[in-house]
Amino acid sequence: MSRYAGRWPELDAGLLAPELDFESLAARFASTGRLQIRDALRPGVAELLARELSGHKRWSVAWRGAQGSEKMPLPAFEEMPEVERRQWQEEFMQRARTGFQFSYLSYMMITGYMNGELPDSPLNRVVELLNRDDWLAPMQYIIGHARSRRTSCQATCYRPGDFLALHNDHSDSETRHAAYVINLGRSWQADHGGLLQFIDEAGDVAETMLPHYNSLNLFRTPALHCVSPVAAHATGSRLAITGWLMA
Repeated sequence: MSRYAGRWPELDAGLLAPELDFESLAARFASTGRLQIRDALRPGVAELLARELSGHKRWSVAWRGAQGSEKMPLPAFEEMPEVERRQWQEEFMQRARTGFQFSYLSYMMITGYMNGELPDSPLNRVVELLNRDDWLAPMQYIIGHARSRRTSCQATCYRPGDFLALHNDHSDSETRHAAYVINLGRSWQADHGGLLQFIDEAGDVAETMLPHYNSLNLFRTPALHCVSPVAAHATGSRLAITGWLMA
């Protein structure tokens, strides 16, 4: 039973725009294993979620540490003493030079939902909707995986300097059929960075997806990809809800 049904009228009819042509989208995905869907959400849904992420107060800084993924609440990170901050930066850059690394703001929506965090946030209702049939059934059809029965989700915010280095989303502990990114940042330009880039076997960029407002990126996993660093002159932040469609 939903804890949050009826709280936000914009979400009552579901997330996806009703005019989407799922047959055409499935054909495009089958040929390339990836696609970007423009105007993917109902306009009122996109407006609500963009506003929510723009004013979100529970971000954590996420990065790759010595033992794997690490997080620190943003206020604690910003209050870190200068000596500790310099040491963190040195260790961070060393790992970035020698292996997989990332840096962005994160809010784990599933964890927040399970712990009853932010009861007045529509992100909790979105967790429910991303795991309901009117989202899962179209996604199953598009990606060609009827066994995709669960959607993970986190909110992300990339600020200037943030990036996600080259990786393929493979997991030994989960069966991930496809990754998705719901882009919610406004007025994003190509020179702002934060571009989702797919890399071919020769190491070249095979395709780039700009994070257009109210677009949905879908791609089959594993797939070699990265998010390019956000430029220092970028206006606003690269806001998104992202995760995997899983067995």
